[in-house]
Amino acid sequence: MDNREPMVLNVKKKTDNCLHFPLCGGCNHLDMPYEEQLSLKRQALTDLFEPVNISIPPVIKSPEAWYYRHKVQLPFGVTGKGRIKQPVLGCYEKSSHRVVDQHMCLIQDQDCTTIVNSVRKWVMDTGLTIYNEKSGTGFLRHLLLRRGNGTGEIIIGFITNEDRLKGTRNISRMLLERIEKAGLKGSKVVGIIQNINSRFTNVVLGNDELLWWGRPYIKEKMGDWHYRIGLSTFFQVNPFQTPQLYNEVLNHVPEGARVLDCYCGAGSIALWVSKKAGYVLGIDENLSSIKDARAAASYNRAKNLAFKQGDVEKELITLSRNDYNCVIFDPPRAGLTERLINSLNGSAVKRIIYVSCNPVTLKRDILLLKKRFSPVSIQAIDMFPHTEHIECVALLEA
Repeated sequence: MDNREPMVLNVKKKTDNCLHFPLCGGCNHLDMPYEEQLSLKRQALTDLFEPVNISIPPVIKSPEAWYYRHKVQLPFGVTGKGRIKQPVLGCYEKSSHRVVDQHMCLIQDQDCTTIVNSVRKWVMDTGLTIYNEKSGTGFLRHLLLRRGNGTGEIIIGFITNEDRLKGTRNISRMLLERIEKAGLKGSKVVGIIQNINSRFTNVVLGNDELLWWGRPYIKEKMGDWHYRIGLSTFFQVNPFQTPQLYNEVLNHVPEGARVLDCYCGAGSIALWVSKKAGYVLGIDENLSSIKDARAAASYNRAKNLAFKQGDVEKELITLSRNDYNCVIFDPPRAGLTERLINSLNGSAVKRIIYVSCNPVTLKRDILLLKKRFSPVSIQAIDMFPHTEHIECVALLEA
């Protein structure tokens, strides 16, 4: 299974709108009018999916093209030499691990940017050390922020290279005072969490978390539903566009169907489609996500859905024989595994709704599933304005 096929969007990069563009790797289309970006993305998909022989309709644009990111994940770095060193915090420079010190951002929530700037000053106040990738030493690796658009709640996560600190209550208070002085507009910090990752890896999050202050999750409201989102919980980063993505999925769910929601995360899609489906079972290997999904189901008093922690590959083999005639996938960028595709080709599943953040692996998987499933439609939803990333919802039927 080869997912190395590139998806290239060639654009001349020039803009005066952002202090960090084009050096910062966070955006690459800030110099292009939004409507032109959408046309470019549609053409890229049309070219990519030509072997699939299916037409690509216009990309559904985001209601908000600016300040839409409500999950912020930034590495720490250091600038200067010898004793004159200062912490930096921002996105990586394109094609490198050099950190671009972020002082503004046109696509992430503005209160999150205020916290980023406060954290940088707080690190200098506390004297906490920065992780060095070469030596494997230092404390702070990444900053992770989650914000609920419907509630304004924010949690602050520090991914660290070392275990518990002494005096976390005191340094938490120092950070909260910094943030209060900077002033948030419509947001409230509800928790500060330490996530421990001492492995030599590019994977950001570790398995262990310690609560420094408050609570380890935010509450979020979207449409008719309430959600609980932890530091490691998968949840779409663009809350303005997410309802359109979920409605596209909902449109493809047959009335009264028994649905498997694979890679269900916090249960956001499962809840969304439960008002139309007869029964929904969500599966995810992340226990934290499953706990959040169960809490959301309980809070929303949803009676026709359940959640199970488990490996999607193993669970699907058994569950697809139990009258689940519709399967929803929202996998990682790597897409579906060969074993999972073989299981689907030999299953009784009649309909697949495939949500993909990587059109290259989506195309690969559609071609591998063609032994039994035919693509009916592919709809692109622009979850990430001013970047090359494209989210798609594909419908396949046996």
